[in-house]
Amino acid sequence: MYGEGRSAGFEVSDPETDEILFSMDIDVNRPFSDSRIYEMEGIRFRGMTPSQMMADKISVISTDKVFRRIKDIVDLYYLSGVFEFNVSAVTAALRDSRRVLGNFEGFLRRPDDLRHSYDKFRFAGGVNKPLFEEVYNSVKEFIHELLPED
Repeated sequence: MYGEGRSAGFEVSDPETDEILFSMDIDVNRPFSDSRIYEMEGIRFRGMTPSQMMADKISVISTDKVFRRIKDIVDLYYLSGVFEFNVSAVTAALRDSRRVLGNFEGFLRRPDDLRHSYDKFRFAGGVNKPLFEEVYNSVKEFIHELLPED
């Protein structure tokens, strides 16, 4: 159920097998952002661009919300395997959606706390859970252009 600061979540399943085909979140009462038309399993829908998805997830992991939203790190891990990281497009998406980056302190300085959150996270649908180190290091490398320099 959606609410203030919370998107509506939907699962689309095969009516014959009840197998979940995909899930999606729909933001309600949010400024319009860049979108495109997607098609999955014969269903067409308008969704945000990959750069906007990345911007939203990076804005979360740049703050201490990352410990409550470990899924955003997991999502970035999977996005990194499919899309190139375009820092100018992500920066523009951040600006256009009025999102501000935090200092990434939790993400960079508290990996043991992130590991704890990751260990509690459950993958649905029998998906194999990658090692935390693989996920963390992949995301860190993927977004390195936005990370503060040490």
